[in-house]
Amino acid sequence: MSTRLLIILLLCIIALQLPAQDKSKAKFGNVTEDDFKQTVYSIDSNANAVVIADIGSTEIVGNDKGNFSLQFKKFTRIHILNKNGYDAAKIEIGIYTNEDQEEKLNSLKAVTYNLENGKITETKLDKDNVFKVKISKHLILKKFTLPNIKEGCIIEFQYEILSDFIFNLQPWEFQGNYPRLWSEYKVDIPSFYRFITLSQGYQPFFIKSNKDGSGVYTVTDLNGTQATEHTTFTTGTTLYRWVMKDVPALKEENYTSTINNHISRIEFQLSALAAPFNPKNVMASWPEAATDLLKDEDFGESLRKDNPWLNDFMPAAVNGAVNDLDKARNIFAWLRDNMTCTNHNRKYIETSLKTVLKTRNGNEAEINLLLTDMLKKAGLNADPVILSTRSHGIVYALYPLLDRFNYVITRLQVNNNDYYLDASQPGLGFGKLTNDVYNGHARVINESATP
Repeated sequence: MSTRLLIILLLCIIALQLPAQDKSKAKFGNVTEDDFKQTVYSIDSNANAVVIADIGSTEIVGNDKGNFSLQFKKFTRIHILNKNGYDAAKIEIGIYTNEDQEEKLNSLKAVTYNLENGKITETKLDKDNVFKVKISKHLILKKFTLPNIKEGCIIEFQYEILSDFIFNLQPWEFQGNYPRLWSEYKVDIPSFYRFITLSQGYQPFFIKSNKDGSGVYTVTDLNGTQATEHTTFTTGTTLYRWVMKDVPALKEENYTSTINNHISRIEFQLSALAAPFNPKNVMASWPEAATDLLKDEDFGESLRKDNPWLNDFMPAAVNGAVNDLDKARNIFAWLRDNMTCTNHNRKYIETSLKTVLKTRNGNEAEINLLLTDMLKKAGLNADPVILSTRSHGIVYALYPLLDRFNYVITRLQVNNNDYYLDASQPGLGFGKLTNDVYNGHARVINESATP
């Protein structure tokens, strides 16, 4: 064989192999005996479990409500190597909810594979073992543990989330508690939606691409008892694809505020609408977001009222103080010492402030919004402040992404001095805060949304 012919042959073989390197070989249900052979992975020889593939995609589709929905799909395969990796079989799926409407979890399948006597056995998840837990006003977790977990087993699961909340385009984490051999996310966005993409982390992308194309969209409007209307149109699209390979596990280290601040991830914020909608910006400015929060009945609406029910408690709280700073100190100490905090991870109230004061317990947002209310009642200049704790993660100063915030404190201004107060922490001094709330950016919720 001539050298030239040999080179051509080698180039053809390489060309045939290149497409295979562009995607993961893992497919749901396609588990073979060879998949069990590897018991140690070069990416981390001490790993207790390894994510073989974690693959997701989001498409925007027309729905039967005259609008559009998000269709998110996820497939994950994990090789559990020893007993210390059993936690990898505990799965949580976040579901966004808003009063009587919530995202729909569809097509959930989960299987555990074991190699026993040279044969692969399958144990499927019983749907009755999927539990629903309400975490907050807008978050529900669907939780399950895969069955028949043993050392060396392989687990995989896949599901779809159908969401009418277009603003809630699913984020993606490329990194986690276990090494990931292949982590991929694709998002297909039509031209009539504009999203801001936010990323963090230090791992390089193996693939980062966007490809322009076109898509056909059909929207159906049932119109109640009237005739059903269908609207079909074609528009430009952009398909985004992000892939990371051989991503190491992210582990807690000394002096690290939180893993959430360093994990390689990508997330999205809806910023604008274009035709066929009326073109407009939908992402509010910080002053607009702060104004909306002050009008929200689950946040600042109470601060805008006179609240005569406070009158019975103010004399004891003020305790005879005359000057403003002493009034503030006494109100703070009285509320701190008479309240029991039930949760330190909230941004909204879950019951009325009147009830919180009557029962003497509430979450940190309720207690500190009540503190703000009482300080205002005493004629002092006080405003709530929202922030994200270190254990929750960083926030972006430029964009009002309210879901990134999880904690409320109070800012008091007296004699040209600012005091930041947290009455939800027992024994905490006036003007003192715990270390967990020092996490970069925070916002005062007033008309100007002071950073």
